[in-house]
Amino acid sequence: MRFDRTLALLWGDDSKAVGRSGLTIADFVAAATAILDERGSVGLSMRTVASRLGVRTMAAYTFGNKGDLVALVVDRAYREMYPPRRRPRRDWRRGLADIANANRALGLAHPWLTELQAVRSLMGPHEFQKRERELAPLESTPLSDVEKDQVLTQVLLHVAGMTRMETALRHEREETGLNDPQWWRAIMPTLEPVVDPQQFPLSVRVGLATQDARNGEFSGDAIFRFGLDRLLDGIGVLIEGRRPRDS
Repeated sequence: MRFDRTLALLWGDDSKAVGRSGLTIADFVAAATAILDERGSVGLSMRTVASRLGVRTMAAYTFGNKGDLVALVVDRAYREMYPPRRRPRRDWRRGLADIANANRALGLAHPWLTELQAVRSLMGPHEFQKRERELAPLESTPLSDVEKDQVLTQVLLHVAGMTRMETALRHEREETGLNDPQWWRAIMPTLEPVVDPQQFPLSVRVGLATQDARNGEFSGDAIFRFGLDRLLDGIGVLIEGRRPRDS
């Protein structure tokens, strides 16, 4: 793989024109982002990007390949996550909550992002800026550097999991044309005759209690906040355990 080329593109000037078309790398990134927002990752190809820009497919290869373009799109998606003038909170809990909310908002706005993010990312400038901002609330804690990395990873994993679930539910609602209460009303006549409460007592009891409490509605906000609060509670225990004890 051409890591050197991808890194040069990530850290280079994307406002320069490439090839004979006069288009810039930023133009290709903007076109790819628009396609991803409209069609998802299955709709992205060098051909569809070129077609959107009104040039021949080969013009899209003047600076790199699809892997290079994906790396650029993902990195550029982080550009506006955190206003540059707004400093991160010093309080680690509020700071991590801000980070979780910002990542969730970005993931819901660009559902393809969690799919295209590389585990072993080459780290462009905007991803580095994002990571610097997201580690900042933990700097004043007594956690080791490795623990800070692990804590941030767990917060981002919670966000990614919830974002995938909420995106999938959004697609299901669109495909069926049913909201959550309507969906439950549609399946219950078929489900109730085949589910024996004596065979599945816990599932039936907890499921009915949950549906009753939510009025049949799946609340992504409430579930996200509940999981985040429990995660932050656990991180708080870890931080307190690292503080020196008075002898």
